[in-house]
Amino acid sequence: MGVSSDRRRSLASCGPVIAVIILLVIGIAVALLVQDYQAVSAAGRQRTEALAKIAAAHVQQTLSAIEVSMQVLDRPPESLDDATAGPGETVEQVLARVIRIMPALSNMQVLDAAGVPAISAYPVADQSSNAAFNYHRGHAGDSIRLDWEGPLAPSLLISRRISRRDGSFAGVIQGTLDPHYFDTFFAALGGDTVSLRLAHGAALVTYPPEPAAPTAQFMASETLRGLPLQIDVGLSRAAVLAPWESKRNVGVALAASLILLLLGGVVATRRHTEQAVALAALEAKSRVEAAARSRADELSRRKSDFVSQMSHELRTPLNAIIGFSEVIKSASFGPVGQPKYQEYADDIHYSAQHLLSVINNILDLSKVEAGKWHMAEDEVALADLFDSLQRLAAERASRENVRLTFQSAANQTIIRGDKRTLLQIMLNLTINAIKFAGPDRQVDLDVRALQDGGLAISVADHGDGMTADELEKAMKPFDAPSQGLNRKKQDTGLGLPLAAAFAELHGGKVELESVPGLGTTARLILPAVRVQVAPRAQTLH
Repeated sequence: MGVSSDRRRSLASCGPVIAVIILLVIGIAVALLVQDYQAVSAAGRQRTEALAKIAAAHVQQTLSAIEVSMQVLDRPPESLDDATAGPGETVEQVLARVIRIMPALSNMQVLDAAGVPAISAYPVADQSSNAAFNYHRGHAGDSIRLDWEGPLAPSLLISRRISRRDGSFAGVIQGTLDPHYFDTFFAALGGDTVSLRLAHGAALVTYPPEPAAPTAQFMASETLRGLPLQIDVGLSRAAVLAPWESKRNVGVALAASLILLLLGGVVATRRHTEQAVALAALEAKSRVEAAARSRADELSRRKSDFVSQMSHELRTPLNAIIGFSEVIKSASFGPVGQPKYQEYADDIHYSAQHLLSVINNILDLSKVEAGKWHMAEDEVALADLFDSLQRLAAERASRENVRLTFQSAANQTIIRGDKRTLLQIMLNLTINAIKFAGPDRQVDLDVRALQDGGLAISVADHGDGMTADELEKAMKPFDAPSQGLNRKKQDTGLGLPLAAAFAELHGGKVELESVPGLGTTARLILPAVRVQVAPRAQTLH
């Protein structure tokens, strides 16, 4: 005990020194990494700005070349009908030459002073109400004008005023520019994202056309001189900072190694003391857990004993109620005086049967949980199982106005197991499907062979279905997935958990699949050791 105390005091005295050394190492590493990060980030921003300037200069140069090309019709003769731009060359020939020189332009037109197309590559109506035409008619400047034709036609309309020799308005030359003309240049630029947009924000073209999920980027914007256009260029921060991150990882590894070396000796020394303390705590925890398990086992045993003792007290009066109501319902001793009494007798009989079913489920589930359920192994014909199921479920299906359909296996298919338990599994799945299918619906029972030789028996309703959260709750006892609906359907939430417990006793399982609005499918999966003859599907009534 004294040695342990001395070791703890020695560790306590070394603690402050080790802490100072560790903090010093971390501080130096962080300072170097921050300095390098700032330098790499500044270089990334500079590169982004340079790419934005290059892209803006290219677009500016292209538009300037278009503006120069449109000057071929400057100072035309008085009439555009028979005008020529040079010796032996018509205006149409000049426009064709402009299009060849500037492939970015298309749909070239020349409008006269009245807005009537004098020369056009395609039929066009009167353009006197055109915004570009009206602008040039009212402004004597020679610069080009850009107009966006809208999201449905994202081309740019480029127009320029044609002036007579005396400076008066002679018309307008115009053409369209597809912004995707710049796709090749943007792809070769070297930026992760490049976009050409109007000054008010509408994007004309973006590279790549379908960008990946948004990531952090260095962004730079450049506005074209004298034009309502803007270039945005982005570089991935992850790509730019990748070299720094490599240095960071190396620095962190070195710092961590040094810190580990400093701490290694202390940790090794403390380990013996901590192991003793941990062992004592573990022993105490084991004692507490053992006591808790013992109390839980005792409570479970008492619960099972209580449920077993209540079995006779509950079932005896219920059997009497069911028997007497059956006598009244079937009028065994003569007709019932009032039809309403007959209806009441039906309700009493149905309610008593339902209550007895709930009590049986509770008792059976308690036995399974307590490990007291005994199975009578036998060979059960699948056809017999389905016949019994159809007889037992027919009344409930008729009462709910639900139609049952069976897709069964050949009669020679044999399942090895407890017949009562297997029938109870299928009856619980079928009754549950009938309850939640809704009136005038259909419940389908289907059998399929599995590749591993096992067997899958499915029960599918076509009701409202369940969400993933409701599916999880449906497999828990007394935890119904939809309280309002289950209360209306008189469901305690025991049918599916009990079916799953019985399936596990056979080495199988119960699976649920559901789509809200389309219905739910419950599937009993039995292993190959339980199937003696492989099924062959055939349709039964």
